[in-house]
Amino acid sequence: MPVGEKASTTMMWMKQLSTTTINSVSSRLKAFMSGSPFKRHIAVGVAVWIVLNLIVFFIYQGKIDTAEKSFYNKGIDLALGLSDKSSSPILSTDILSLNVAIREMMENPEILFTAILDHQDKILAHSDPVKINRQMEPVQGEAPVETINGVQIVSGKDDDQTPVIVFRNDVTYSGVKIGKVAIGWGGGKLASAVESYRLYMVLFMLASLAAVAAALILVERTLKKRKMAMEKAMAGMTRIGPYLLTRKIAQGGMAELYLADYLREDGFRKTVAVKKVLPHLADNRDFIDMFIREARLAALLQHPNVVQIADFGKIQNAYFIAMEYVNGKNLAEIMGFLKKGLPVDMAVFLVLKISNGLQYSHSRKDDKTGTPLNIVHRDISPQNILISLNGEVKLSDFGISKATSEPSLTQAGVIKGKLSYLSPEQAMGQDVNHQIDIYALGLVFYEILSGSRLYRFANDIEAIRTIPQMTIPPIITRRPDIPQGLNDIVMKCLEKSTVKRYQTAQELHDDLLKLKNHLGITYDASDLALFMRGNFEEPEPEPVV
Repeated sequence: MPVGEKASTTMMWMKQLSTTTINSVSSRLKAFMSGSPFKRHIAVGVAVWIVLNLIVFFIYQGKIDTAEKSFYNKGIDLALGLSDKSSSPILSTDILSLNVAIREMMENPEILFTAILDHQDKILAHSDPVKINRQMEPVQGEAPVETINGVQIVSGKDDDQTPVIVFRNDVTYSGVKIGKVAIGWGGGKLASAVESYRLYMVLFMLASLAAVAAALILVERTLKKRKMAMEKAMAGMTRIGPYLLTRKIAQGGMAELYLADYLREDGFRKTVAVKKVLPHLADNRDFIDMFIREARLAALLQHPNVVQIADFGKIQNAYFIAMEYVNGKNLAEIMGFLKKGLPVDMAVFLVLKISNGLQYSHSRKDDKTGTPLNIVHRDISPQNILISLNGEVKLSDFGISKATSEPSLTQAGVIKGKLSYLSPEQAMGQDVNHQIDIYALGLVFYEILSGSRLYRFANDIEAIRTIPQMTIPPIITRRPDIPQGLNDIVMKCLEKSTVKRYQTAQELHDDLLKLKNHLGITYDASDLALFMRGNFEEPEPEPVV
């Protein structure tokens, strides 16, 4: 390969490598930067490696340009000098003087051949006497490089396949072309310089990559040790600021729930529930942002039928939400205990309370601007309906709820909410509003009356395919003792068409209240408290010391 082509190929290779690397890394950089600290360190390390290699690449390119310029300038000077010397001898056909000029030129060991031609490109003198009086032929694989100061520079190979750079210049007399000179300079030195710089570049890339990798390994080990120490400390944590953790109530894949005592310096004590992020998620920025967002959004809601948020934040590396403790069971636990549908009066009372809490949440406005927040719960299910031993009914866990004042954290393709309580519009990926909560509450209503979940799905694909097409049989066919009016209310909640469905939770609440009065239902919180205490009351647990 001619040396000029080698240099061009090398630079093109480097540019392609840099472009490919940048495009590949930039597409993932944002995801990395929003992840764990180690991922952010990886992103920074890769960015530093790219910047360093770009800097070295430009230095490399500058070195190549300098080497080429120096090489070409020498050849140009020799070609111009030989042209001046050859002018008079060519005009007078002084072959002896031409041969002397060629011998002087060939004293340079880097020059492979020298030729002096007449105006018809016939060789008058040549470093190889055999070629005298022949027509000058181009070198093998001749390729133009550039023309500088009238000197044409081409690259190719000599007869013995040696890389050569040829400098050609016209010989003139009084502005008339009378001949030409050609100097073949060995390209090995320039090629060697290009290869050396390329080797240095590759070695630097590998060395810098190894250095960055070693630094990342060191950082990863340091972070792992620090994380293990933090997890150990958090796992053994029995207190978060003013909250004394007394008993673990439950644990999921992301957080654990504790019964805790809020203690003040003046001796005030109050039982609360504390949701604490699991140690391995404490440095996951995306999850922490969503966790804090849940707390911030839920803290806006102050209603008897919504679990109250008392505090949230970070203390001693532990992210937590302190909330009202509902001493009782969730509706799923109650249904699992009974293994049958609830009495009509009890079911109506429960849905009345939840619809009341939902209407409050849906209609909540910004305290400062008065702008509707349009909060949608998005996860109405029996697990998130809590019933206390005192007969209180509360809606909990606004963890995936959405307010128009908050940026959406839902990623494309991710269905929010439990699969068995999705609305048709959610399953079809359509725009949703508060009516999805009404549909989900209708499914819960259907479930607590019939005694079993309406449908179950193994995965979201099955749910997406089934829900929009599924025909829901009237609840009265599953439980004939239900009044027709109650059947109509339940099935209106479950209308696939949002136009036919209840427009607001208030409409549902009002229809239930009318039915309750019409049927003469007197069931209230005291009846619910009797039911709860009779079935679920347990002695107070001893505090953990």
